[in-house]
Amino acid sequence: MRQGTLEVEPGIRIAYAIQGSDGPALVVPNGSWVAAPMRPLGVGRRIVSYDLRGRGRSSPVEDRSRLGVGFDVADLEALRRHLDLDRPSVLGHSYSSAVALLHALEHPHAVARLVLVGAFAARRIPWHDTEMPTLGEMIRPPGSTRLGALRAGKVHRSDPRTYAREWMRHYLLPQQLARKENVDLVPLDACDLPNEFPERWIPDWLERIYPSLGDWDWRPRLPSLDLPVLLAWGQTERGAPEVEQEWLSGLQHGELLVVPDAGHWPFCENPDAFFPAVERFLSQPSRAP
Repeated sequence: MRQGTLEVEPGIRIAYAIQGSDGPALVVPNGSWVAAPMRPLGVGRRIVSYDLRGRGRSSPVEDRSRLGVGFDVADLEALRRHLDLDRPSVLGHSYSSAVALLHALEHPHAVARLVLVGAFAARRIPWHDTEMPTLGEMIRPPGSTRLGALRAGKVHRSDPRTYAREWMRHYLLPQQLARKENVDLVPLDACDLPNEFPERWIPDWLERIYPSLGDWDWRPRLPSLDLPVLLAWGQTERGAPEVEQEWLSGLQHGELLVVPDAGHWPFCENPDAFFPAVERFLSQPSRAP
């Protein structure tokens, strides 16, 4: 494995890793969380994973005005150019699917294929119109006896790695997975990184990154995307049928993958269904730019 960093702005570096040396490239943002589970896709291709600015092994971002989706899109293109990647495929999970989509829309000849896993709806209203939890509710989830006891014991300060893991296990993952017992299927090594401590990344997400998306509506731009796009959702995460239809009716070459017995982490919860389908999609002949 080859590792490195790229300075995308003065004092802001993003960390990346390259697995394999031959074959077409698959770029995977949010690498500290997603790269290890994506290893089954590494046969015959290079997996180029990286951490978004301020996340994972990338450098912290002290000036929070330098955080937002526009910066993340620019960083993806900067890394692509830095590594001289000629039309890689890009796999984005969760928020990174928005980064991958917007990058492809802004650089239509720079990407061969898109895999969007657990993507947001193509427009915010009405599908994402519910009120977000407050910072306090996310960092100190009400009703969680386990996390309340840890915070009472100041574990979030004395052992933030342990608290980050328990926060994922007892708060975030149970909301995202098809079954609570599946929490052990999601690797939590990223929780050992200071950028992934809840007190570090949640304020950035709530106050800078998610608001930077605004009242998005990508539907008018989707027809211009002349490349294959695979939309993958776990069965329990599927929204209203209209959400999928808005994506598929707008994309020229859109495909849908629904992974049974899975939620927001289908590649961890049901890899036997997820990876063969994604492999078939990625292995199809590339379209001419």
